[in-house]
Amino acid sequence: MLPKNDKYDLVIIGSGLSGQAASVEAAKKGLKTLVVEQGRTTGGSGNYVEGIFAVGSKMQEEQGIDLTQDDILQKELRFSHYDADTRILKEYIANSAANIEWLKELGIKFKAVTTIGAGLKTWHLFDGQGQAAIHQAMEPYSKKHGVEFITSAAVTKITQDIDGLVNGVIIQNYENKDIKLVQTSNIIIASGGYLNNREMLVDYSNQNANRIVPVNSGKNDGSGLRMAWEVGAKRFKMGISMLFGGQLNTKTVPSYKLWKNDLGIATCEMAPLWVNEVGKRFVNESIFDIWSYAGNALIQQEKVYAILDQGTIDHFSHELPRNLQPLSDKTSLNNLKNEIKNAKDKNMKFITKADTIYQLATKLNLPHLDETIKSYNKEANIGADEEFEKESKYLYPIEKPPYYAFELGVGAYSTLGGLRINEKCEVLDKDGRPIPGLFAIGADASGMIVGDTYGVNVPGTEAGFCIYSGRKAVQTIEA
Repeated sequence: MLPKNDKYDLVIIGSGLSGQAASVEAAKKGLKTLVVEQGRTTGGSGNYVEGIFAVGSKMQEEQGIDLTQDDILQKELRFSHYDADTRILKEYIANSAANIEWLKELGIKFKAVTTIGAGLKTWHLFDGQGQAAIHQAMEPYSKKHGVEFITSAAVTKITQDIDGLVNGVIIQNYENKDIKLVQTSNIIIASGGYLNNREMLVDYSNQNANRIVPVNSGKNDGSGLRMAWEVGAKRFKMGISMLFGGQLNTKTVPSYKLWKNDLGIATCEMAPLWVNEVGKRFVNESIFDIWSYAGNALIQQEKVYAILDQGTIDHFSHELPRNLQPLSDKTSLNNLKNEIKNAKDKNMKFITKADTIYQLATKLNLPHLDETIKSYNKEANIGADEEFEKESKYLYPIEKPPYYAFELGVGAYSTLGGLRINEKCEVLDKDGRPIPGLFAIGADASGMIVGDTYGVNVPGTEAGFCIYSGRKAVQTIEA
């Protein structure tokens, strides 16, 4: 699909949550706007967003949640070791409650304010996730007010005049390869980062990025970043991913199908025994309370296996050591045994089964597994993890055959960063000067609000930044 017109006030590259926020704001400002989506459908990874950050919202006040803007600012700055941009972070936080009301005015409904794990209660959950917010409210509003959306098309180049001013984009139709030059003086890059570009992930990371398992729309290939770099944008804060902990590692099944199923919960969220490539423990497995902590610990290893015995599987099938709220009301994993059997019957590579620990260690070349399990069992039986201090409620001895090892990758929702922006969401060049007419929002610019780790201690900050930055970029254009 190619655009209807030859000239627009604004072209938005990407139709995820940040692109949708920008399109609504542009519609409200009366800008002639084109949204270009390379997928067949709109929404991108924004469809799967559970909720967004805010502080000082009416919903929080009604629930008696007592947090201040300065509380959050100082917590986020310290968490990032002041690697986050103070000015941008401060303004984002200051506008977060107003952005909730702005979304409500569009008809978007929120079902709760909550937290995840050990985080603060800043997470405003959408009723129907991002999919409902986008497809029942944001995109219909934009279309009703004249915003044009095209799908199965990609911006392949940003053009500039001889003075370096943005003056257009080249768009290609995926289906017939036709191309069209569109004139515009304003471009917003909302392409969602590069999580689905394995080469970029590995090249720009100093960790084991080859173990990252993307759990997203599958369309974030880094093309928006590359086009911005080609017109002089600074390559900034590459190598940061929004890691959320363990994810069953297989290339034969789409990752979303193994995310939050019973097997995924048992191996990644119930703090079972984790061992690395030589069969040693390396962390208190209950750190999943802050997802990004678990992701950091896992990605340092060459391989990670969750070790379960039949006794632990039986227990999880009837009772869990912790609740799964707010994302699930499950109190047991009723389908766990069936999912293990199906994975084994289908010869999925992430599962290894053995009748003895020795056999399991031999199959996977884990020389220290036997001694690790002997030590772990001793601690489980006395209810005290002296090595890593995991809570006793998570300590289950590995004693009842058969024994299983499940290989875990490191799950990630998105990458963070790639472009440096100022407080107006203008893309900066290598000298820190704005590139006229070029803006970046959402994941492509979110390196500005984090350090080397996404902080789930303040839940919803990435998604909330999508709303804030999308609006802010258009407000800059209109100013």
